[in-house]
Amino acid sequence: MPCFLLAARLWIGQVVFAHQFMAMVQQGSPGQPGGPLHVPDSVATALHGVAPLLIAAGLLTRPVAAALLISSLAARTWFLDGVEPSILIWLMVAGAGTFSLDALLDRGVPFAALGPLRWLRSCYRFVSWCFVPLMLFATRIGMASALYLFATGGTAPVADMMRNTFVLPPGVPAWLALGLACVLALGLATRLVAAVCVLLVASAAGALMSMDQMLAVLLLLLALVAAGGGALSVDRLLRRWSAQRAAAGTEGGAARPRVVVVGGGFGGVAAVRRLRNTGCDVTLIDRRNYHLFQPLLYQAATAALSTSGIATPIRSLFRGQRNVRVRLGEVIGIDTETREVELPDGKEPYDYLVLATGARHGYFGKDHWAPYAPGLKNVEDAASIRSRLLRAFEAAESSRDAATRDAWLTFVIVGGGPTGIELAGAIAELARHGLAGEYHAIDPAAARVILLHAGPRVLPTFHPALSAVAQRSLRKLGVDVRLDTRVLDVDDDGVMVGEQRIAARTVLWAAGVTASPAASWLGLAADNSGRVGVGADLSVPGHERIFAIGDTAASLAWNGAAVPGLAPAAKQQGRYVASLIDARIHMRRAPSAFRYRHLGSLATIGRQSAVIEFGRLRIWGAPAWWLWGAAHIVFLGGGRNRLAVALDWLWAYLTYRRSARLIVDNSR
Repeated sequence: MPCFLLAARLWIGQVVFAHQFMAMVQQGSPGQPGGPLHVPDSVATALHGVAPLLIAAGLLTRPVAAALLISSLAARTWFLDGVEPSILIWLMVAGAGTFSLDALLDRGVPFAALGPLRWLRSCYRFVSWCFVPLMLFATRIGMASALYLFATGGTAPVADMMRNTFVLPPGVPAWLALGLACVLALGLATRLVAAVCVLLVASAAGALMSMDQMLAVLLLLLALVAAGGGALSVDRLLRRWSAQRAAAGTEGGAARPRVVVVGGGFGGVAAVRRLRNTGCDVTLIDRRNYHLFQPLLYQAATAALSTSGIATPIRSLFRGQRNVRVRLGEVIGIDTETREVELPDGKEPYDYLVLATGARHGYFGKDHWAPYAPGLKNVEDAASIRSRLLRAFEAAESSRDAATRDAWLTFVIVGGGPTGIELAGAIAELARHGLAGEYHAIDPAAARVILLHAGPRVLPTFHPALSAVAQRSLRKLGVDVRLDTRVLDVDDDGVMVGEQRIAARTVLWAAGVTASPAASWLGLAADNSGRVGVGADLSVPGHERIFAIGDTAASLAWNGAAVPGLAPAAKQQGRYVASLIDARIHMRRAPSAFRYRHLGSLATIGRQSAVIEFGRLRIWGAPAWWLWGAAHIVFLGGGRNRLAVALDWLWAYLTYRRSARLIVDNSR
């Protein structure tokens, strides 16, 4: 529905603007048709000149739409010849939608000092609540009538106008149009029928109907595709019957099933969202109150982005999902006998349990390295690493000893996977461009960035050609890439590599991860990475009501290979498990075994340098870098975060400056 309202606003805006311009051209000067442009009076200019901008931006949408409708009806202009009045009425009733300035301003209205604003907001919401179902009903009946008249014919002017609403392609039998009209009027399978009508109308474009006429009809049909039949429809009755049947089929027939999801990462959030329309109560437990977009965490750690720009409060994600309760807490155990999740301040009962607890840094049995080589998994890690990096330059500026200064200006990254190369490239760019001209005793560009990788090539999960591209890009940035190199020891003064010691006061770990202690909660054996083995349906062996997804699970659903620990994999698993739970609750056939579909791999090295792999398609360089940025903006949660990140990136691209260079962690 928000997308429909956005499309309707943009379309109405351009139509009003184009109509005003054409009217000025055709009218000309008084008595001289075709002469110089006719300049309308100030009222008409304000209405037809400013209104398109306000409508397109979604500012004062309802009153502007009402003014346009009244003006066009009074002047008996173009609005009388098509379905445009219906679109304007939709904007008057439903408002501008989510993607608008009205929606942004609406968030602050409850706290405004002006009482009339709050009253007006209440009126708007009442109008939407009352009349959106009526608009859906009227749209269905209007479209059904147009289909009926097209199939049967008619001579009255109104019948001609309505019949022209639907111009179907040649060869469409009358019985099909009549059938679609009847089903649409009843509101049965409304989305499917409206989608079929969209295809029929689109195929009749060109010679059979004008583009403007087709777009107007398609917009109204897309409203039905997006919103369904509404309250006054057979679809609504079927949904109510299905919900009552599901409630009657729950255990004991009295309580709704309780689904507990542990972890607010990609997998957990995807599972909770998929359960939106399921007859169950969902509890999401996480020890932090935010959902983190981890792919951009390295940019927060290297001062390119603020941590608030890549994290979204979990509660805000599910503000409109009434069957969700968010609980802040850290799970310490699971009682599988009583079906309860144990927390320090109590227990949370469950009927179905989804473990999406993620992973932490793994040091291959050398956990004592952690204080000297921190990893990057959460906001606290990012803030700590950023402070370490910036403090290193400050310490080098103050140091009088050359050896000590060199140690402060040496940065070692352990691990040549995506996180490792992204950190290395970002640190190199920060030193060579982001801090230029800000220090006097040192030259930040003289900093050494060393990437240590135990394998024969960086990015081992990518195609060898892309690994070579990434390695060349790193070295072009000045990164010292050392392959087939194993770290033997890490301490406060540097790292040991074979017989060589690298003096470095800043060492970052990107070489491995270990799953959360979910296996120990369940009393099960884990693999070398601490993951829980799962079945084909992602359930835990011996516990058909417990599921593990994301980094918590060891699944062989990638054509027999292990599912990678990537955000798309966690999302797919979360949606699958939620679909399975939904099928069980509503006593439907369960989906087939989970199969991971690899959508591609992306990694960025630096400005105008990235590598992307989509199956056999491989992209690198500037095109990959722009595509990488666009993809991350699209998948980043929250409109505010998307805008903030886009502006930060634009600023950094134009000025080479980092906007989040704050030292906020006082630890080493």
